[in-house]
Amino acid sequence: MENIYRGEPILKGEFIEKLNQLKQDIEKDLLLEPLMPNVVIEAAHRLSKKINQQEVVQQLLLLGVPKWAAEDYVKVTIDSLGREALAKKVNIELGENPFEWKRINEGIEEKNQPLGVIMHIGAGNTLGLSAFSVIEGLLTGNINILKLPENEEGISSKLLMGLIEIEPRLKPYIYVLDVSSRNKEVISKLIDVANGVAVWGSDEAIGAVRLLAPPSLPIIEWGHRLSFAYFSKNDNEEEALVGLAKDICLTDQLYCSSPQCVFYETDNTDELNDFAHRLSKHIANVAEEYPSAVRAFDVQAQITWTHELIKMEELLEKKRLIIDEKKQFSVMIDYNAELKPAPLYRNIWVMPIKREGLLGLLRVHKGHLQTVGLSCRNEDINELSDIFYAAGICRITTCGHMSIHYTGEPHDGIYALGRYIRKVNRRYGR
Repeated sequence: MENIYRGEPILKGEFIEKLNQLKQDIEKDLLLEPLMPNVVIEAAHRLSKKINQQEVVQQLLLLGVPKWAAEDYVKVTIDSLGREALAKKVNIELGENPFEWKRINEGIEEKNQPLGVIMHIGAGNTLGLSAFSVIEGLLTGNINILKLPENEEGISSKLLMGLIEIEPRLKPYIYVLDVSSRNKEVISKLIDVANGVAVWGSDEAIGAVRLLAPPSLPIIEWGHRLSFAYFSKNDNEEEALVGLAKDICLTDQLYCSSPQCVFYETDNTDELNDFAHRLSKHIANVAEEYPSAVRAFDVQAQITWTHELIKMEELLEKKRLIIDEKKQFSVMIDYNAELKPAPLYRNIWVMPIKREGLLGLLRVHKGHLQTVGLSCRNEDINELSDIFYAAGICRITTCGHMSIHYTGEPHDGIYALGRYIRKVNRRYGR
């Protein structure tokens, strides 16, 4: 049972029937004793110790996730729920004792206050990410209403029920509903009780929420992002290509931090073709060790369609396709530089680039840029970094680390917990 109402499992129909009393229940709970981060951290830490790793791996295997990826997912989940990781996250993002009154001036003090009620529109590109969005809401003392994404098979609900079983004080702070985004009536009623809506998804998903939400309601956007790799000639190219192949294969390019394109500084077609072939050989080696996830029919259809279009343009020498015999990956060469999404699942664009045109090319996508996997000479790092940051990039890293994050790292350049609180103040005395 994936639906949860005030910490209790419930059928979807019964949850929807309770929507008329949701406002009353929440307003009563808003006056409860404040939920402190340490309560959430301890519950999450105990949950990390209770997770049956083999059981979760088996569940993921049934969803078509390769065994290596399932085992990695469980390890990352356990590490992320640990006491040290969460305490460090709170301290970095909110500071020490974030919900205590602090004296600002004589007779004036401030503190952080939860927004109140956060509705989370869950992400479908990463299993269990929706549960972590709720945990961020809990760490900031908020009541959380999660609309589950499709095809998650209850993973987020199980994680959240595990937290509740360990720490019953979390019950009034957790609601979960498995409802279609097309059910605007139900979504609108959930938005009506929220002080903010955290949306994980595409521009279309964010736009749909904006149409339903009043102008005064904060929309906390965690939208889709574009990431890419950038190479200029250097002595460590081959090592960086191995790392890039891992960035492509270990994520199947499903994360916002996964590379969609590779730009290579050259105006020589033969050099670009050679670079693409070298990359394809490294992808083949990595793919052998890390098999891909099962692809849905519509996903494979999109990949095939893209490949057929490239074959047609090959006749005009505008593009070129490098594909393995088993059609498990491809390197798609486009001789015209343009940052654009790939069809994912180990299909990567390779393009030539001139540094003087880089800023303008990237700024077309301002607001959607996230990570660069950079391979260049040491003396070029500062110049290229300045261009990337000016364009709107948030993260620059070495190839092989594009989707590896550190504890307390900002998300899309912003500390997430800071978006779930507000500063309040009071003046006292005469």
